[in-house]
Amino acid sequence: MYQLAEPSLWTGRLDSETDAKQFRHFQTIQFNDLRQVELASKQKGVGILGYAIDKGVELNKGRVGAKEGPNAIKKAFAGLPDLNQCEQIVDYGNVEHDHDALIDTQKEFAELAAKSIHNHKQTFLLGGGHDIAYAQYLATRQVYPNESIGVINIDAHFDTRDEGESTSGTSFRQILEQDDNADYMVLGISQGGNTQGLFDYAKEKGVSFVYADELLHQVSPPIKDMIERFIHDHDVIMFTICMDVVDSAFAPGVSAPAVLGIYPHTVFELAKRIVPSEKVKSVSIAEMNPKYDQDNRTAKLIANLVHHFLL
Repeated sequence: MYQLAEPSLWTGRLDSETDAKQFRHFQTIQFNDLRQVELASKQKGVGILGYAIDKGVELNKGRVGAKEGPNAIKKAFAGLPDLNQCEQIVDYGNVEHDHDALIDTQKEFAELAAKSIHNHKQTFLLGGGHDIAYAQYLATRQVYPNESIGVINIDAHFDTRDEGESTSGTSFRQILEQDDNADYMVLGISQGGNTQGLFDYAKEKGVSFVYADELLHQVSPPIKDMIERFIHDHDVIMFTICMDVVDSAFAPGVSAPAVLGIYPHTVFELAKRIVPSEKVKSVSIAEMNPKYDQDNRTAKLIANLVHHFLL
C-alpha cells in the first residue's frame, strides 16, 4: 500500500529563512506522488522512497519493528545541513505491506521505485527489512532489462536462504536463481552469522565476499581493487547496506544486532569506492529498527550516510 510523504516529519533547527547557505534539508525537500509522476527524458536530483515493511523480518524469525525505520531516518536526515550537493531531493513517501504475500508488496514497491530510478541520478530506498533488496533488484531490472547487474551488499549475512517464499533472508538467492546476468558481492560477512550451507552456496554461485575481520582497521588495497574490478565488469550496480553489519555499539537499532561488527567509518570508506560511480543507480539501506535504537543513534548514522552519499 502506497502512502504519500508526511511533510510533518521534515522539521529541524531553523537558522535562517532567507539565506540558502544556512538551510537544512527540511527547508529544501520536495514532495511528490510517484503514481502521478511521468517518466522524464533526463535524470536529475535525488528520489527517496521508504520500504515501511518488516514482514520479511518476521518470516525470517527476526525481531520486528523495522517498518518504522524509513520515517525515523527521514526525521534524522531532515535536520542535517543542505550543502547544495544536488538539484533537488524528493520524498515520495513509503510503501506498506497489505497484500497476502510479501512478494506482491515487493512488486508494488518495485513498480514505484523503478520510476524514481528512471527519473533521478540517485535513488535512496530506506527500509524496513532487507527484503527491500529483492524489490530493489526488480526495479533495477525493469529500468535496465538487458544490462548486466552487479549487486554489492555490505552485510554480515549472505541472505541467500532457501525458504520457498520471500523473507528478509532470501533476497540474493532469489536474484541469483532467476538472473544469469547478475552477480553478487558481499562485504562484511560474519563467520558466526552464516551456516556452512550458505558458504557452500556462495562458492557454488561464485559469490565474492570479504569477512568482517578483514575490514577492522582499513580497506586494504586488494579489497579496493576487488570492488573496482567488480564495478568495471558490470553495466549497472545495485548497492545495498544492511545495518546489522555495523557493530551494535554504533548501531543498536537493527533487527539483528552485530557482535564483532564493522565500524561506521569502514562503511563510509567502502561506500566511497562504490557510490560515486555513474553505474550506481540506487542505494538501499535496510534493517533500521527504531524500537531498539538508543538516542536515535542508528537513525542518525543512516541519515549521515545518505547525507555523505549525495552527489
